[in-house]
Amino acid sequence: MKKSLIFLFLLSVFASTVLASSEEEAKEAIKKESQPEEVLTQFERDYVLLKKKQIEIENTFNYTYYSANQIYLNSFAILNPVFLTLGRFGIERARRHIFIDNISLRYGLLNNLQIETTFPFIYRYELLTVAETGVETRKEKIGIGDISFAVSFQPIRETARMPAVITNLTYKSKTGKSPFKLDDPKKDLPTGSGYESVKFGVSLVKSLDPVVVFGGMSYSYNIPTTVNRFICGGTETSGCAYLEKVYPGDTLSINFGFAYALSYNFSMSFQFAQDYTFHTKVLANGIKNQVINSTLNSALLKVGVGWALSSKSSLNMGVSLGLTTDAPDYVVEIRVPYRF
Repeated sequence: MKKSLIFLFLLSVFASTVLASSEEEAKEAIKKESQPEEVLTQFERDYVLLKKKQIEIENTFNYTYYSANQIYLNSFAILNPVFLTLGRFGIERARRHIFIDNISLRYGLLNNLQIETTFPFIYRYELLTVAETGVETRKEKIGIGDISFAVSFQPIRETARMPAVITNLTYKSKTGKSPFKLDDPKKDLPTGSGYESVKFGVSLVKSLDPVVVFGGMSYSYNIPTTVNRFICGGTETSGCAYLEKVYPGDTLSINFGFAYALSYNFSMSFQFAQDYTFHTKVLANGIKNQVINSTLNSALLKVGVGWALSSKSSLNMGVSLGLTTDAPDYVVEIRVPYRF
């Protein structure tokens, strides 16, 4: 009898252990089954909204390198919405190193409604070489960039056949140092664009396990900015012009790509992005003119990886290669979001 009781006791303990182990394995399997979607969406944060009352802080480090020959005119020439070149006519060989650290705060108002703000801190270093003389000019600047605010809304959820639709509205301020108001353009650099803008975009995302396909389009209305100051050339005979107002060209953007889960906590993504900026106009000496060669066509090919460190945090890295002359040579990005 005692042996029978001992045997039954050991059998019950073994059964409980096996049952508990099976439950743990089942939970782990369910957890892993739901992980790929989270992994695939770690890298492209623009396509994922927070849940209601959820908070996310993201630190994004960005390094951009430009290498180009640029033409500058007698009074001024806007060669990029962020850069203003002042001085006499000629050709400069420009080398630009731009380091940006973005701190983004996001909050989920509803499961399909999210707000966010981004604070950029910028360090710029430039080496300009004048082709005619070989004279080199080195400039550097550190400061805050243009703070932005955004609202994202998901009106349509993803179904078996239809992709999810996410819309967003972004306002960019002009808190950074304006290129139109530099004290000494020969020594100083801007940290902002010098104008405000409002951008509206629509994004689509569809899960096709183990792949997520995404894409979107946006239009930025770049608001005209008042300058009201004299802009003088680099020589005594070049003269000065009274720059009253700048009408920066609007920007049309498209992007598309996909992310692929290589494991339960690691993914790769590939993305193509293109920005086309229309002509910029200026009002100087009472005359409104279109700036020559002010249209920009910037295209980038981006390759990235995402590593889910935990259910609340991930490490995302990417490298973008410029495909057009107006695009940077390359961009290196590191993103670390953390959810509460």
